[in-house]
Amino acid sequence: MVMELRPAQNEGGTGIAWHLLTSEGTEPALACATPVTVEAVGPDGRTVNGERVERPYREFADGVGTAEVEVPGCGRYAVRDTWTPGPSDSWRVERRLEVLDAPAGAGVRLLLEVAPVLTGAARFDDLRLFAPAALYDLNDLDGDGVEDFLDTRTLIFRDDRLDALTVLGYSDARGVGFALSRCAAPGFDSRPEREPGEVAFLQRTDVGSLGVRPDDEGGARLVAAYPFVERDRSHALLARERSPWGAFWPAEPGAVLTVAYDVRPVTGDSPVDALWRLWSQRLGELAPRPVELTTGLDELTRLRVDALEAYYRENPGPEPVAAGFVTNCHPQDGKQLSNVIQYGFTGQNVLNALHLLRAGDREGASDRRAKAVKVIDFFVHTMAAPGTGTGLSHTLYDLDRSRPGNWWTGLLLPLAYAEGEQLERLMGPVYEHMREVVEALRPLEGAYLRCMAEEYDALLRADAYERDRGNDRPEWRAAATAFGEFLLSAQEEDGAWRRAYTFDGVPITTPERWFGETPEQQKSPTAAVVPLLLRLHRLTGDARYLDAAVRAGRFVKQHHVDGLKFNGGIHDSIYARAQLVDSEGILFPLRALLELHKVTEEREFLDGAETAARLLATWIFLWDVPLPPDSTLARYGFRTTGWSGCDTCGAGYIHPYEVDAAPDLLEVALLVGDPVLAEIAELVLVGSNETVSVEAGDWGYALPGLQEEGLLVSWWLIDDPMFAGTGFGGRGKGEGNKTCLPWISAVAIQAHTEMIARFGTTDVAAVRKRAGL
Repeated sequence: MVMELRPAQNEGGTGIAWHLLTSEGTEPALACATPVTVEAVGPDGRTVNGERVERPYREFADGVGTAEVEVPGCGRYAVRDTWTPGPSDSWRVERRLEVLDAPAGAGVRLLLEVAPVLTGAARFDDLRLFAPAALYDLNDLDGDGVEDFLDTRTLIFRDDRLDALTVLGYSDARGVGFALSRCAAPGFDSRPEREPGEVAFLQRTDVGSLGVRPDDEGGARLVAAYPFVERDRSHALLARERSPWGAFWPAEPGAVLTVAYDVRPVTGDSPVDALWRLWSQRLGELAPRPVELTTGLDELTRLRVDALEAYYRENPGPEPVAAGFVTNCHPQDGKQLSNVIQYGFTGQNVLNALHLLRAGDREGASDRRAKAVKVIDFFVHTMAAPGTGTGLSHTLYDLDRSRPGNWWTGLLLPLAYAEGEQLERLMGPVYEHMREVVEALRPLEGAYLRCMAEEYDALLRADAYERDRGNDRPEWRAAATAFGEFLLSAQEEDGAWRRAYTFDGVPITTPERWFGETPEQQKSPTAAVVPLLLRLHRLTGDARYLDAAVRAGRFVKQHHVDGLKFNGGIHDSIYARAQLVDSEGILFPLRALLELHKVTEEREFLDGAETAARLLATWIFLWDVPLPPDSTLARYGFRTTGWSGCDTCGAGYIHPYEVDAAPDLLEVALLVGDPVLAEIAELVLVGSNETVSVEAGDWGYALPGLQEEGLLVSWWLIDDPMFAGTGFGGRGKGEGNKTCLPWISAVAIQAHTEMIARFGTTDVAAVRKRAGL
């Protein structure tokens, strides 16, 4: 779609207008009456927004606009914008600001705000808004027109939270959207020199920000700022207050700032179609290079198994002994914090047991086989006991105290094993922050559906593996079938299940802050059940399982995929609401719909899988974030390309979980003929394996094969008392989260295993060449 740029005369100078060229003529599309917006601060009394001055160009000719801006008490600045046609029907502006004069201690920020004016796409409420990996359809799960976690409609994010450096507003009514993108990746960043509580400061950083805001008349503005500002709210400083913050470049006379942006129209039959078209364009423009691993994936998998086995523990006693993988350490020292077996989500014990079982058989190591079988037998015979006959199971077991438990995953895990001073040392004010939820959950006997479904799915995979080797495990199948019968009885009319259940099989829906305020939130784990149902159908031939899976898949496609209400993959939110918009919330729908298509061959499920795959792919970084030079990750030469965002609230926190979906992304790419999906599958497969400790680079970890759970490539809760000065501290930009849990090995080894099983290789380029993609 061609868009024409025209000068627009207004009172005081010249603005910019863009018109769409159609077969019927031209139509106003975008406007920028005051292209030059400067925010500046003096040496005293700095605020986030500073003193703001908006100006049209004083002169505009041959695509070059100039203006001089004086901000009272804060300096005088010259701005020069050069507009030229850019890639993909965009218009590129190369911006230059020079400090002409300013008092000592002053600072400056340059902004560009572009307003959609296309009929049917001119109002804020006309637009579906995206800024991956920080914003998906306004992050508005409850449908009130306000972002759910920041509780504002002014949403401006640092570049290092945005994995393709772009923001999109799409109109359903017109089938077109408009995007504002930063052309080139930022080149440098540093630690802000600020005191706790300080929200405005001077900083020489190449990190800017992009976002959206409503104007006073209900219209929308696409916003770019340089250097960065995050407003009206942000999770950078405080979880509860969500204070805004921002940097100003030191306004020293003669200093020059330069930055470039693209403004473009993006067409599509749906928001995801438009987003994917934009993503494909950004992939070409940013040209990401896959991370170069120093060690092959086969060897990394071997090292991961070795590290996993190092955290195997069992209690002496009669069979079945309590046994499992209890990885819970700071990988920097490898010292175990607790001997708690976790099931599903952050634990994945049965899946890890299957990995050890396979490794033991490959190597002829009978001791590994024995350990793996003990882990699975303990789950089957002991952990499922609360829901005797139903398969409903506990999801935690404290080996040191020989007692089961539930609920306390991730950030809340210390509640499963620590008390008194130890709990305070490990959790600090996190406990007080979460007290309402913690106290509501303590008396509840039950478990998360996702956790149970994941363990039983792994159990059936282990059973199939054993049967292929002539080892019959009828008790494993019986446990999984019992849980399958529960799923059939608990499935609701719309095809969904709830987030959690008591051991009597009753849905748990309160407190709503934790279990969800809307049906899409309370039913968020539905997709996680589908692969298990399909395995049960293959095992038993019982059509009820297939029928249930199909009904569930249609619910997931309608609400979580096409409806863009995916959420709730994560169980340990500390934000305003518990049901996050997170990458796991769309990973599970991708897998569910892909598996349904493979079984039913129905096009609706392939279409759903393709949409989900595209959404998941937009969580993957297409560029390398600059890190503070003295940070741990910078010292090791870390690159963000191929890593996935975790959730929108914590955008800029990345983790390797999405490696689990690399085989799914590649398989969908082959089925629909999408080379962009295939390229992103390769990026995530190698990128997510970058930080495994190996001889050539140990990343500061204690054991080969260890990997940190997550990494910070932006700033997160740096002033919050929950983290400052506690066991959670020291996790600034360029640092890891100092956590190692069993899920890390589980999903990475599974991805390797699935790549070999489906494609015969982990070489994505070879698979693409073979398929002509």
